[in-house]
Amino acid sequence: MSNTYIKMGGDVEDTYIKNGQEWMCKIVDAAHKFDTVLIGMSEGPALEELNYQGKKFLQILKELCESNGWNQHKFQFTLPNLVQDQNVWPNTKFSGSSTQSTNIEDNLFLHTQLVTHDIEKIFKYTFGTFVVRSSWDRLLISSFLYANYKDKTFQTYCRSLENPGHMLHMDLDKLLHLKSCDKKIDAILLGQISNFISVLPIEKTKEPPISSRTAGNKSGHEFPWVEGPVNAEILSWYNNIFVDVVCEKMITGQTFFPTEKTARPLATKTPFLMMAAPNYIKNLRKLGFRSFGQFWDEGYDYQQGVQRAESIQCIMDDLAKLDSKQLKDMYQRMGPILEHNYKTYMELTPKKILSTFN
Repeated sequence: MSNTYIKMGGDVEDTYIKNGQEWMCKIVDAAHKFDTVLIGMSEGPALEELNYQGKKFLQILKELCESNGWNQHKFQFTLPNLVQDQNVWPNTKFSGSSTQSTNIEDNLFLHTQLVTHDIEKIFKYTFGTFVVRSSWDRLLISSFLYANYKDKTFQTYCRSLENPGHMLHMDLDKLLHLKSCDKKIDAILLGQISNFISVLPIEKTKEPPISSRTAGNKSGHEFPWVEGPVNAEILSWYNNIFVDVVCEKMITGQTFFPTEKTARPLATKTPFLMMAAPNYIKNLRKLGFRSFGQFWDEGYDYQQGVQRAESIQCIMDDLAKLDSKQLKDMYQRMGPILEHNYKTYMELTPKKILSTFN
């Protein structure tokens, strides 16, 4: 029996495959040459939610098997989604990646354990949200905060108007599509989004952006902290915010793929709101963490998509009404939860993560 390994790596987003045509050509070509095609991913989407040109990726493979008389076992998947439904394809296995690596130095979720930083909370802002790669949900939430609570928000959005590639991948079309499906597009929303995009990039590193011209690249800017999503400088920002509005990478379907975005509030004793996949907070609780259901409605954890984003916006509306003293009082009452989460995170190991979900 002959076999081959196709390493898709990180060329997988929440619901689609980047460079999809290239990958589909490689997969189909390999299927005609080998008995078994092992497809490996280092990102953790819900496999059944992946699409290619408007069609489910797994449905394409199923039809490919039917038309060629192949058994579906011909295609095998490994990916680091800790709660992947094993029934969506005959051969689907969990496999560690840079995010679930057994080596903490290479594990984005646990790497923050190794970063030395001081926790000295002085609330200058109610909200914090830190974005590099744009997606429809990040664009919606970030533009909402900028439009309504700019003075209460410490935010970054490292997409440059000078970089055509950045503008091409803002995910604006999907945002408009999803809002249109809910019949919730109006002049206010369009103005909110366009005004936000017009002021990009928003970045707050100590070093200014390196001009693309300086780097010999005329397409835009490069941002220093893109190369280091977890370092002492970024963690120091958390001293100035009350709550972190986390926008995780995988937000659709049955997936749990925690990254450094979730690690940062845990390691800095910061409350969080999670724009993530359904049951994401529930899965954090399985690892021993506590959340903030006694302070705001966490029913949004059962939601996904626009509905989840809008529920989070409602919570932000309520928090924005609180003055500095009220925020400090609430934070004080949250103390035991935050201390517990910090301790749980600092003691968490790859083995504990894997044993919890396998």
